[in-house]
Amino acid sequence: MENNEQKKVVLRKIPLEIFLDVLMEIYEQGVDYVDIVGIPDEIQDTIGVMFSQEYISPEALDNFIDEENNIDIKLSDDQDVNQII
Repeated sequence: MENNEQKKVVLRKIPLEIFLDVLMEIYEQGVDYVDIVGIPDEIQDTIGVMFSQEYISPEALDNFIDEENNIDIKLSDDQDVNQII
């Protein structure tokens, strides 16, 4: 594959209000970067936001005490926003 060719990933029908709320919440807690993953589906795609300890500002590390240092939030609809892995 040439350098100027890029893979395009399109995730459809992601609820913006939930997505933005999650991003604002983790940003306010000290997360500076996220990895975004998605799972396509025929009816509604699922998007996930992941971050590790290195993505958190040093002053905010105490806000995130987690054995694996990873928090996964998957979003597809209102029911999924409460699903934190």
